[in-house]
Amino acid sequence: MGERLLKKILFFLFSMSGGGAERTVLNIINNLDRDKYEPVLVLGTDKNNDYIGLLNKNTRVKFLNCSRLRYCILKLSRCIKQESPDLLFSTINANNIILLLASMFSFRRIPIVIREANNRTQSGSVTFINKITTNILYNVFSDKIIALSKGVKKDLESNFLINESKIKVIYNPVEVKKIQELSKEKVEEFYKADDEKLVISVGRLVEQKDHSTLIKAFSILEKKIKSKLIILGRGFKENELKMLCKKLGVERNVLFLGFKDNPYKFMRHADLFVLSSQWEGFGHVIVEAMAVGTPVISTDCNSGPREIIKNNQYGVLVPVADVEKMASKMTELLLNEELCKHYSEMGRKRSNDFDTASVTKQYEKVFNMF
Repeated sequence: MGERLLKKILFFLFSMSGGGAERTVLNIINNLDRDKYEPVLVLGTDKNNDYIGLLNKNTRVKFLNCSRLRYCILKLSRCIKQESPDLLFSTINANNIILLLASMFSFRRIPIVIREANNRTQSGSVTFINKITTNILYNVFSDKIIALSKGVKKDLESNFLINESKIKVIYNPVEVKKIQELSKEKVEEFYKADDEKLVISVGRLVEQKDHSTLIKAFSILEKKIKSKLIILGRGFKENELKMLCKKLGVERNVLFLGFKDNPYKFMRHADLFVLSSQWEGFGHVIVEAMAVGTPVISTDCNSGPREIIKNNQYGVLVPVADVEKMASKMTELLLNEELCKHYSEMGRKRSNDFDTASVTKQYEKVFNMF
């Protein structure tokens, strides 16, 4: 047998659903140097794979057809044996644990790089068992851990007691030029009047994203400025959020448009982008909004937004769950054309720091360590 010329990397996710972590894996796979690497994407399920159509056509995808993530261990273990990759990669804590266990059961010594996608302690849902499991598996069986922000690195070290020497911070890769190109597509889903301001938020309709604070803040804004709020994303909180809109009397001006393959055309038409999260790992959508020149307001949550926005240099930070402050800053920005223009230009400039080409090279550097 001749020596393999390409380094084969097996990427594992349960699904390619429409979240930031999945988008990052998509961006890494699509931008890897194909003269050096052969990516194989292994998915636990063939359902809810929103991003799969955006993968480069020459990417091989395998489905394990599992109904639940925990049922993937043995199938993934067999897949590792069949594929015999040079490197294993996954992101999101639950996927990482399954990959690390599957690798153990494959009885193959293959280097493993995992990526932590969130400041998990902030969620308040980390169990004692998960803490111990994460500590042992990450420290003993992973070879490198990518933290997507300094805040996530600190969380891993302080709360999960992960060995600092194993962790490397690499910010999310963002396809700036592609986003700017896609943002030029025509928007037909809604009509915006000339005298109307448009606020947009993109993210899953879950507790973490705290859309209720945004809706309450918008209900204050709407009384002062003729405006609409567009929310892109789906999730179990949708009905509850729609009820809140009715209760506040803003249901006509808050549009829930669901998940969109191309959220950038909506972002570009907006006068303001708002992220209302209670916690984040990084805040991918902030950089995407910046890339299309939309001024950004974000909660100063752990972790990520502050690292991107840099003390209000590239956008505006507001306290978490502070309805009044959020409403006040939204109003201030939308009434100040010069300030909006300033943040639009500064944000565009900042987005280039996270461009996929340079970030993927940082990942390649890590992959080449093994």
